[in-house]
Amino acid sequence: MKGFTFGEILIVVVVMGVLGWITWGQFNLARAKSRDVGRKSDLNEMAKNIRLYYADYGKLPIESEINNLWGKTWIDKDYVYMKNVPKENYVNKPYCYKPSIDGKTFTLYAELENKNDVDCKKTEAKCGNFNYCFAFLFETVIPK
Repeated sequence: MKGFTFGEILIVVVVMGVLGWITWGQFNLARAKSRDVGRKSDLNEMAKNIRLYYADYGKLPIESEINNLWGKTWIDKDYVYMKNVPKENYVNKPYCYKPSIDGKTFTLYAELENKNDVDCKKTEAKCGNFNYCFAFLFETVIPK
């Protein structure tokens, strides 16, 4: 009965290592893309609630008011706009909100992990003390 030679075993181990390395890289990329989808969803959900606030008061919330809410509950005059305002958990840059000077639009910012994402702008946008690669401009009135 003939067994495997050391060379054959070494080749199998090297091939398995290369395949594992490629698979691990793709797995991590898929996880980062998944978290980026979550970030975009978080910003859309926050935008809906900012629009509700605008519908109630006819003005956008103050910048510092929203930027201090990430990860908390947004309550205004006994009305709960969001029980759990989303919070960034993986990147060291919190979400950021910036209303326009004219009060008709606002922008929400996030840092995406996948820098190859088409939504990750090549020119960085600044909000607060951070530069972000993803900025989404929202109108106070939902377009039809």
